[in-house]
Order: sequence, then C-alpha cells, then structure tokens
Amino acid sequence: MKHTLSAIALIAALGAPAGAQQQVAAATPQTTRPGADDLLMTSVLPAEKKPTVVRAAQNLRAGSVLHSSDLLIEGDNANALDLFVGLELKRAIYQGKMLSPNDVGPPTVVNRNAIVQLEFVRGPLMISTEGRALDAGAVGDSVRVMNLSSKIILTAVITGPNKAVTQ
Repeated sequence: MKHTLSAIALIAALGAPAGAQQQVAAATPQTTRPGADDLLMTSVLPAEKKPTVVRAAQNLRAGSVLHSSDLLIEGDNANALDLFVGLELKRAIYQGKMLSPNDVGPPTVVNRNAIVQLEFVRGPLMISTEGRALDAGAVGDSVRVMNLSSKIILTAVITGPNKAVTQ
C-alpha cells in the first residue's frame, strides 16, 4: 500500500497527467488479506517432489565395491542406485551418510606391484612380456609398468584384469 501511494505522489509531483496516475495505481500490487479462495488454491497445488538421496546402509570401507544391499534410497527416483552399484569407494563412508558421485569410481582391476601381462602391438607385430604395475588402476587408465626383463619403465593402458598394452 505504501508503494502505491508513493508512486502516485511522485507522478503528481512531477506534473504528469491524471491518466498516468491511474495506470501506475493499476500496475502496482495491492496487498489483500488471504481469504477462502487463497486457502483453496494452496490445497489444490501438487506436492513438491522430495529430492533423491542415497545413503550408506552400513559402514563401508574405502576400496570396496558397492552392492545394492550396501545402500539405502530416500526419495522418488528408484533408479538412483544404478549410479552407485558396481563402483568402488574412494573413501570410507559411515552408516547413514549421504553418497555423492565424487565418492565412487570404476573398480580397480590392477593393483600396485601386481604382475601384469604387458603387450606391445604395432601392425602385425605383437610382443608380450611380464611387467610390474607401479600404479593401481581401472580399465582404460594409464599406469606406469616396469618391464621385468629389461627394467625399463613404460606407460601402458589397462585393458583387463592384470593386462596392459603399451602405446
């Protein structure tokens, strides 16, 4: 109500025609008391959806692969479990704590210091030897591998469990 009067007073002080005063009065919001119609409208509005949250059902150690029994889902989206099942935890999560996509990653298939089958492929030539993984990683990760026969350190891409291909 204050805003309506001050806008009209400002236009009158500037010497605007009377028609402009009516336009400003019509454009400014009027404060009204809530009535029965307002209460009826609020009861008809749909309820807001609850955001989906995934929580740990028990204490989970870092490095463990998640199963559906390890997780609880709160909210409307039941497909949220698909984002986490089968992935490996990067850090420990305690019971009841919320999980985020930053807490998980693809499962590790090559551990540090594991013996891996190291392959070098160029055209029809394929050389295969054993190497020691100097880093841990998942499929598609680049890791350092030491060739056990020559002691040369190479960079290789993990292709499967204890298998890597040099570039």
